[in-house]
Amino acid sequence: MDIQLGLAAILVFGIFAQWISWRFRLPSIILLLGVGFFLGPVTGFLKPDDLFGDLLFPFVSLSVAIILFEGGLGLTFSGLKAHGRVIRNLITLGVLIAWVLIAFFAYFLFKLPALLAILLGAVLVVTGPTVIIPLLKQIHLKPSLAYVLRWEGIVVDPIGATLAVLIFEMIVAGAGHDPLGLVVLVLGGTLFTGVVLGVLSALFLMIILKRHWIPGYLQESLTLMTVIGVYVLSDVIQAESGLLTVTVMGIVLANQRLVTIKHIVSFKENITILLLSTLFIVLAARIEWVELVQFFHFNMFLFLFLLIVVVRPVCVFLCCLGSNFTLKERWFMALMAPRGIVAAAVISLFSIRLLAEGYERSLELIPITFFVILVTVVFYGFMGVFLARFWGLSPSPNGILIAGAHAWSRSLASLLKSYQVPVTLVDTNKDNILEAKALDLPVIHGSILSKAVVDEVEMSSVKAFLAVTASDKTNLLAVQEYADILGDLNVYRLCPKDKSRELLVEKPEGKYLFSKGVTYSYLNARFLAGAKIKPIVFSSKYSYKEFKKAYPKAVYLFLVLKNKRVIIFNDDLKLTPDDGQVLIAMFDK
Repeated sequence: MDIQLGLAAILVFGIFAQWISWRFRLPSIILLLGVGFFLGPVTGFLKPDDLFGDLLFPFVSLSVAIILFEGGLGLTFSGLKAHGRVIRNLITLGVLIAWVLIAFFAYFLFKLPALLAILLGAVLVVTGPTVIIPLLKQIHLKPSLAYVLRWEGIVVDPIGATLAVLIFEMIVAGAGHDPLGLVVLVLGGTLFTGVVLGVLSALFLMIILKRHWIPGYLQESLTLMTVIGVYVLSDVIQAESGLLTVTVMGIVLANQRLVTIKHIVSFKENITILLLSTLFIVLAARIEWVELVQFFHFNMFLFLFLLIVVVRPVCVFLCCLGSNFTLKERWFMALMAPRGIVAAAVISLFSIRLLAEGYERSLELIPITFFVILVTVVFYGFMGVFLARFWGLSPSPNGILIAGAHAWSRSLASLLKSYQVPVTLVDTNKDNILEAKALDLPVIHGSILSKAVVDEVEMSSVKAFLAVTASDKTNLLAVQEYADILGDLNVYRLCPKDKSRELLVEKPEGKYLFSKGVTYSYLNARFLAGAKIKPIVFSSKYSYKEFKKAYPKAVYLFLVLKNKRVIIFNDDLKLTPDDGQVLIAMFDK
């Protein structure tokens, strides 16, 4: 097929599938796999092996490295105090239990040689960021659950790859080789290479960024170059240690405070979406019907059933003993273990190498692994969304985060709270904090621009962010920060006193709160002069027209609908309140 046409088809269909999944709130992985099946086995239009040739596996490996690095950038240590023990158990005890059980079931159900069954078990312990990350973004889980699953999914990938290398080396070395020495050599070499290179590469980037040795427009490119370079170098020093290296590199950068990496994170997220879209289409398109049909039998489905219903639940419930997770949360984790592109890449690579060593049955590992990937992605993709909603683990965000806890902000927050709207205030002024606590308002003492505040707030429950501090500069910087988290349409700020100063800002995110010209000084002056923030309920006895006539200078703040949904007034909103709705406004009595 035409190479240019094939590459274009992968990109176009991949991003289109991502958009459709967002538009209709469907798991993107399911659509991407469906597109891959359609382009590959169904129509025969796309044949990745012919399209990429010998570049296919290097492309997959480098793509996974970038995805793992981006995942590592989201692994902060802030939640380890509360959930570190569970994460540690999942990536140690959980991996060991899953490895033993999967190998045991594969040995008896598929009659595989013992070493091949053990190799398959090592590969299938991975859950993988290529599937976990997009699923978590789709589901919007409670922070505690998402935190644990994200850590497990990212860290377990290099662990599974290392175990696979270890078993592969044992198979190739044969009985004459010292098994204990081989274990020490492989595990020790992987850990040493991964940790040392990962830390050094992160320090390298931190020094360069801190000292401004390269211009801003090259920083993202340099980071990408470093990720790919250290991944390849690490694999040259110790086979399959590159995944651990880039993961460590991402974790170190995510938890340092010397330089800001916001622009790097944003850049990597965009690349990751593109790579994930490409990889899953390629993965599905590579599958041959003949390979799948030969394993379309009872033992295969029994193996999948045991994998989902026995192996994962046993691992999770044993690893969560003594934790604070509820029964529903434990069951959700037990029903969330999709396998991804790393398992496919590793098993394909080792199967081909073992075939060259005379292990003809090693080729059977490929269709088994692909069956596991397809079924687990589809099953967990649909079940994850359903169970999260059914068990209330994916609450609809309706909270409001407000930067500024001054007098009229506290009055507004108290009123919103009375209408069951969760509100959290953030301020650096201790007096404001004490006054807010006296009103029993959730409040955080700190700078809204501090990463610690983002870690403390349950952002999954926040729908909108309001920047209402006395500093126009802080408000602008804050909406730029929170636009990356909540989206441009959900961040608001007060109108600045001097808009001309923002002409140099390329894209000043955030809508202007309430209406044009309503600045902090204006609202504060009116509030100090005696204006009140009060609710007005419209009905046939008292209409909106009557209120507007009586209070022409009223500032409209919020509108509470009959279903308790809250609408924030802003300079783009043209709305006339109806009967039964509640208008929250500031007006003179």
